[in-house]
Amino acid sequence: MKFEPLLDKSALEETIHQAYGYAISALTFLPEGEVGCHYIATAEPGRKYFVTLLTGSRLGRLQGQRLDFTLALTRHLFDSHLFRSLVPPRPTLTGSLRSDFQGQPLILYDYIAGGNLSTARPYSSGLLASLGRLTAQLHLVTPDLDFDVPYVEQFTVPFEADFRLSLAELEQAHGLDRSGQQVLRKLLLPQQELLLTLLDRLKELGAVAQALDPPMVLVHTDLTPSNLLRTPSGELFIVDWEGAMLAPAEHDLVLLTGEGFSTLLAEYIRVANRPRLYPQLFAYYFYRRNLEDLTDFLVQILHENTTDEQDRHDLHWLQLDCLAGLPFLEKSADLADQWLGEVAAP
Repeated sequence: MKFEPLLDKSALEETIHQAYGYAISALTFLPEGEVGCHYIATAEPGRKYFVTLLTGSRLGRLQGQRLDFTLALTRHLFDSHLFRSLVPPRPTLTGSLRSDFQGQPLILYDYIAGGNLSTARPYSSGLLASLGRLTAQLHLVTPDLDFDVPYVEQFTVPFEADFRLSLAELEQAHGLDRSGQQVLRKLLLPQQELLLTLLDRLKELGAVAQALDPPMVLVHTDLTPSNLLRTPSGELFIVDWEGAMLAPAEHDLVLLTGEGFSTLLAEYIRVANRPRLYPQLFAYYFYRRNLEDLTDFLVQILHENTTDEQDRHDLHWLQLDCLAGLPFLEKSADLADQWLGEVAAP
């Protein structure tokens, strides 16, 4: 969450003290992420913790439904030494992996010094290789994962109803009172037919993907720069595991594409023992991520934002991440085929 909500920070500090036993001397808001509200908590004697408070937004509720699974999964991956490049949740005094603040889930993590990769582009060849290796190491834990994963890729479109309903709302001029909502209407209403066509194409690609019957591995599903932390010593950590599931490897790889991707992909393929990868799956996940993010911005601007500042932020990223990427979608399978060809075995 980029904007700090109005809440009683003294009450939050006391809740942390009661649940975890840590006397908090300061809470510093961290304007990161799109869902949870994050703070750095300073405790005596000088220890720091990362605090996540899920909100009651649509995305917050969706993540909350999976929270017990993802917290237990990351704790298991870390404690079993299957995958240690993550920060597991700290247990409360009663052994729970979460607490509660005013009806909202509250989670505490150890604080990792460093920063995310949002400002690190262009990535060096060494960093690209490290990211490919890290992703392969995650996927390779799957055969040894003695842990029930109830979330398995079905190649459906769970956001379709919200997407269609939000687009339909744009046709109604009344009720869109904020200037940001009017800008949203002007941006998307002329493209409504195209967007619905892309949704149909996504469903066609889903049927193709399902017919391929690709192998499923443990994936993070949101390997964006903001979820990749690098310490001053160069160690990498993956955070925000709320979308973890069993799905094709392409689900993670598609978010790592960009300048230098061939270097990353070559290292991934080497470490992962040359798995079979499909251009059609890259295309499917490009389409789905774009339309899913677009849906999130639609719902936030239409129903959840309350200020012009929030609208401006969402409109900026809607145009930069979603609308600017629409022309790319049609050729995404060909590009993926080209990437795979560049790293093919000699």
